[in-house]
Amino acid sequence: MQGKNQDGTFNHELLESIFSTSKKVIQEYVREIDRTNRYKSVRSNVVAGVVLDDRSRLIDLYEACLQQDAHIRAVIETLVSQILGDRYMLARQNDKGKYIKDVAQTQKVQGTQFDKIIRGIVEAKLYGYTLLEIMPGTDSRTGRLREVNIIERRNVLPNQCRVVKRQGMWSPGWDLTERAYRRNYILVNTGDLGLFSATTPLILAKKFTIANFVGFAATYGQPIIHGKTVSESNADRRRLANEIVNAAQNKVIVTGLDDEIDIKTFTMSNSEKIYTGLIEFVNKEVSNMILGSESMAGATQSYVGSTKAHQDIFRERIEVYRRFIENVMNEEVVPCLVDMGYIEEGLEFKYSNRIEMNNEDRIKLYGLLTDKYEIAPDEVEKEFGIHVGRQLNILPEGGYAGGGSGEGRASTNDRHIMSDEEYYKRYGHARGARQVVNFLRGAK
Repeated sequence: MQGKNQDGTFNHELLESIFSTSKKVIQEYVREIDRTNRYKSVRSNVVAGVVLDDRSRLIDLYEACLQQDAHIRAVIETLVSQILGDRYMLARQNDKGKYIKDVAQTQKVQGTQFDKIIRGIVEAKLYGYTLLEIMPGTDSRTGRLREVNIIERRNVLPNQCRVVKRQGMWSPGWDLTERAYRRNYILVNTGDLGLFSATTPLILAKKFTIANFVGFAATYGQPIIHGKTVSESNADRRRLANEIVNAAQNKVIVTGLDDEIDIKTFTMSNSEKIYTGLIEFVNKEVSNMILGSESMAGATQSYVGSTKAHQDIFRERIEVYRRFIENVMNEEVVPCLVDMGYIEEGLEFKYSNRIEMNNEDRIKLYGLLTDKYEIAPDEVEKEFGIHVGRQLNILPEGGYAGGGSGEGRASTNDRHIMSDEEYYKRYGHARGARQVVNFLRGAK
């Protein structure tokens, strides 16, 4: 196998793993937590050659929940949507501490392969660790990174810094602390079991709850057709029952003069509320754990103030994720890419300081700025995708909009859209006044 490897790399496609992500129960989770506790208790006294930090079965539990629960899958996609995109850049810091974007170098770190790196770093917070493989060389067609892989977690012993070919066996394997592997492999280890360790028991309980809820609904949730007959004869009763059954297909039923047909449905019982309440509780806890807010994962709030509070918490949580990505990038990934000669030295990975807000707040902000500052048409087009021309309410050199001298003159572009009172509140002077203060250019 080593003969097929490049220098300083191993062929990850030859790793052997066992995948078991079906029919998971809470007892398996408890056993894996016991295994982790035993490892923490004896790891300081064990020499190399013994597999202790094997989390393969724990990864099975994590992936089973991610595959079989739509809610947590949607929460993860919401998180990733806030992490990827055009929000990051490679920049240099000037003497004033301001980051200047390097457009050419930033284009090199935008694409599918680099998105794998960012997603892998985010998943380290969820799973507890990620091993990234960055292959040297670039794609001849795109000029970007040729290949980036996330090594199968079942074959990685994160705290023991080792990759094993066969799951649960020490040899053959590769020691990630060796100098030969430091250039192409980056182990992102958070030091714990990840956020999924808290969501997994909840989702396993939710799966059990849903299974019971489906059985309950099949037994008690279907409507019942109740037929009454005055006849005491069993034959007449069976005849009426058969006619009721056949009516579902024939759409016609003939009864006796005194026979009655009634359809009875059950209202929501306390038992049904227990099932639905547990499901809502689990969804809420999972959203709060990963996003910091349930409303950002689709839940509705009763009033506007609650929604805004959840949005603020959500943005703060996303900022923590981005800060973690920046630290890993600048400490591990960027030096690796510089050593490969892929990007220039002296650059830092940085997320933009753009304020995260909804469309309504963004429109209000631009409405406020255009009344006080000149906004370039390119900026409006980049933000909203709208082609605009000359700005009407800007201040020309030396005077107010439409004026010609420093003394100030009333705007000739005033279309009398607002009332005189609103005009005075906005500009601080009456409409048509001779003396106008140029508050932007510091005119006296």
